[in-house]
Amino acid sequence: MKQFFLALSFLLFLDLSAADLIQAGSLKVSLVAPQKVEKVPMGSYLGTYTYPSAHRFTISAYVDGFVSEIAVKPYSTVKKGQTLFVIKSPKLLDLQSDYIATLLELEFYQKEIDRLKPLSEKGVVASKRYTEAKNRYDQLKASTVFKRNLLKSYGLSEQQLNLVASEHKAFPSLVITAPADSTVSTLDVQLGTFILQGTTLAKLVDTTDCHFEIDLPWQLAASLKKGDMLYSHDSTFSIFAMSPEIDTTSQTRSVDLHEERSCEARGGASVNITFYRRTNAWMVPSSAVVGMNNGYAVFVAADGGYRSVPVTILAQLEGKNFIEAPLTGSDRVAVSSVLALKSAAEGSAE
Repeated sequence: MKQFFLALSFLLFLDLSAADLIQAGSLKVSLVAPQKVEKVPMGSYLGTYTYPSAHRFTISAYVDGFVSEIAVKPYSTVKKGQTLFVIKSPKLLDLQSDYIATLLELEFYQKEIDRLKPLSEKGVVASKRYTEAKNRYDQLKASTVFKRNLLKSYGLSEQQLNLVASEHKAFPSLVITAPADSTVSTLDVQLGTFILQGTTLAKLVDTTDCHFEIDLPWQLAASLKKGDMLYSHDSTFSIFAMSPEIDTTSQTRSVDLHEERSCEARGGASVNITFYRRTNAWMVPSSAVVGMNNGYAVFVAADGGYRSVPVTILAQLEGKNFIEAPLTGSDRVAVSSVLALKSAAEGSAE
């Protein structure tokens, strides 16, 4: 200890060169070469795999009726357009019958105005009859459009509606199909039960895509933006979205990451992952970096002495500091007696 203070006193009163070199005197300084790295660790964070809302589907009854067929089993995989349920609906049948009756009346008045128009123009019949027929035709046309849209909202497809219109044929049952390739996560009805419009029949989820949600310290989140790439030891993530607000309790910001590979149906699983950013940086032992009056620095051996090099700390992990600094692979950085070098540097500046 006595030798240390003698050496420190020697440093403080030593004249510096024009290049501000710090002489170590009798101090023993260990040196290491900085290591070039392309991945900087951000730390380990516990996050949860979750399926995005656009990949979740709630299958509801479009109309009152009886569940006459359940064509799938729980947790089975279904293809887009595959039949899920068949519902027999007296209400749907009545609506189609009303639609067909309106179509038939519309066809009658179409023929009627086609017959009356030339007769009205020649004065054979009163124009009032033609006008009345034309007004009735316009009303029926608007009514058919409304009733067709109503049936469509109750679940009939365009193909079925075209058959109803062309063949005047009603469909007593409503077939409900899968909206996308997905997996049945729940079945919420039983065969033969009567259900009301809006009743949930099942829930589906597309397990091919999921997001990984984590909470990052707001300072770290502020250095990221949508589209930035993050890496783990075996996967790649892109930032899909970020919370616009900071949680006042944890001082974190939620970040939604999209994993490039399939999440392999891990929705709901919580996993601890160490993330990295790809950037050119240097890795040095933590003992090499010291706080100075205006930031952080390392001491690099040069011309028989040491020069102070300012650095920016990007990350700290397991006794290593990841820094941005004007270094080269041939430099040698002090990792011992660093506090003595710091004192000498600060003393020279006074």
